[in-house]
Amino acid sequence: MTRRAYLTLAQIAEMDPAGLAEEWVRRYGAPAPNISPDLVRLGLAYRFQEQRHGGMSRTSKTVMRRAAVAADLPTKPQAINRKLTPGTRLVRDWDGVGHTVTVLEDGIAYDGRHWPSLSAIAKAITGAHWNGPRFFGLTERRK
Repeated sequence: MTRRAYLTLAQIAEMDPAGLAEEWVRRYGAPAPNISPDLVRLGLAYRFQEQRHGGMSRTSKTVMRRAAVAADLPTKPQAINRKLTPGTRLVRDWDGVGHTVTVLEDGIAYDGRHWPSLSAIAKAITGAHWNGPRFFGLTERRK
């Protein structure tokens, strides 16, 4: 492919991974990141448009910076809603012992037995009441 001052978005879409990496170096002045070719294409397309039509306005950059700073403020953590599909395996180390559970259609398998919930398994492992999803790392601990 011959080098042109401006590529079209269609040409970026058709590039092979080696061509994408070369174009990344040309546009960004740094090696291409180790990400999928589709994400490299998105980054190149953004850079292409930025160079051709100008980047974000000063106002937009200020708004983005302020939003990033505000995101670091302590807030109430949100529970991560994870639907566990049958066959999912969860692993937790407790007192130097690894514990693996497998999600079933109608409960959870652990230690050769059928359990109704992660909380019941966490209690059996620790001897204390635990929130099962928190014990297995499915929700974040409150700060």
